[in-house]
Amino acid sequence: MAPAAKDTTSKKDGSKTRKDAAKSKDSVEKEPSVELTEEEQLEESRKAVEEMMGVSVYEALQHERERQAKEGKRRASVSRFMYVGKLAEGSTDEEVLAQTKGVVAELDAAIEDSPWNHPTTVEDMAVTGLCLAHANCVVGVFETKCPNALDFLTKLEKIPALEDKECRVLMCTEDCPSRNFTGNHFRKVSKKPDNFELSDDLDDVDVAWDLFQDVLKVHQICTRRNVPDPMDCGAADFIPSADRIRACADSNHKKPWFTLREFLEFFTDPIHIELESDKVWPTQRFEQVTGYLDDVNDDLTSKNPLPPGNEIGPEDIKN
Repeated sequence: MAPAAKDTTSKKDGSKTRKDAAKSKDSVEKEPSVELTEEEQLEESRKAVEEMMGVSVYEALQHERERQAKEGKRRASVSRFMYVGKLAEGSTDEEVLAQTKGVVAELDAAIEDSPWNHPTTVEDMAVTGLCLAHANCVVGVFETKCPNALDFLTKLEKIPALEDKECRVLMCTEDCPSRNFTGNHFRKVSKKPDNFELSDDLDDVDVAWDLFQDVLKVHQICTRRNVPDPMDCGAADFIPSADRIRACADSNHKKPWFTLREFLEFFTDPIHIELESDKVWPTQRFEQVTGYLDDVNDDLTSKNPLPPGNEIGPEDIKN
């Protein structure tokens, strides 16, 4: 068996590689360092973040806005609300629909005398949505500009057909880029009781979202089939039951939805802040004091001069 030859080549190559690495290291260390400007550092950081996370949400929104602008579409930027409520005793579904229509008519008329009455903004102030009324309750989703939306809820609280204490705002979404509803529709509906119970284990966000999705589907089916009545176009399966609406509107459950009054107090009423210091050091009252100039002449000299020898002369007055 022949003896194994010494592997001198690998040793030479290894030593050569180490020498080359040392030389390259020296050359790198000798290269002058280049300082990046603040803008270049931000750009490098942005690129690094993009490589790790992809496109940011802001960039995606900007891209979508640019695309819509090229297509000639305007960003709606509307507020979207959904409310549920019980009808007041003795009220009917026709009455609550008629009174809600009246609220929308009042808002439309008010725009004519408002700063919003301009070709570039009057379209955005329109109220779009769908209101479904059972014999004893109502659910409504509407979209409009934020000032108009708050006025809508303020007027809605005052209509006699709606029990304001049994009315809740289940959804409030601001700055929506586009509308989900075309036109404003008011419909009488009915559905068999389903004994819906709003149990504590049900997530309040899921309950509100599912209700909104059903109302939106009713609108989409009616619009697609060009049939205004949801009871005649196959949308009846998606109509929320009266049991479900009344359970959400009830004032006794512990879900964290605003009642209509609480919502308006929180978002529209003036803010009142009582500081702790006001309790410790109360603000002094302003009182009107009269009669303190009765003993003074017109030239502001006293009607009751001081006794002789006590007069005040110019030398007693110091600046």
